[in-house]
Amino acid sequence: MSASVMAQEKIFTVKEIAAILRTTKRTIWKLIGSGELDAFKVGVEYRITQRALEAFIERDARKKGE
Repeated sequence: MSASVMAQEKIFTVKEIAAILRTTKRTIWKLIGSGELDAFKVGVEYRITQRALEAFIERDARKKGE
């Protein structure tokens, strides 16, 4: 992914994702650790892209539909 695409894409913190999904930061860290939610580190903090969040939601919805 190019820098210009990344600059246009929304990037969230763990706290923001937890609020969006109405869960805890601990749960988000577990999802990142297990590889279920893609993230990247900036220093010691994780960041999650809009695309990664949408992919996670879509995979989860498909899992529940099976």
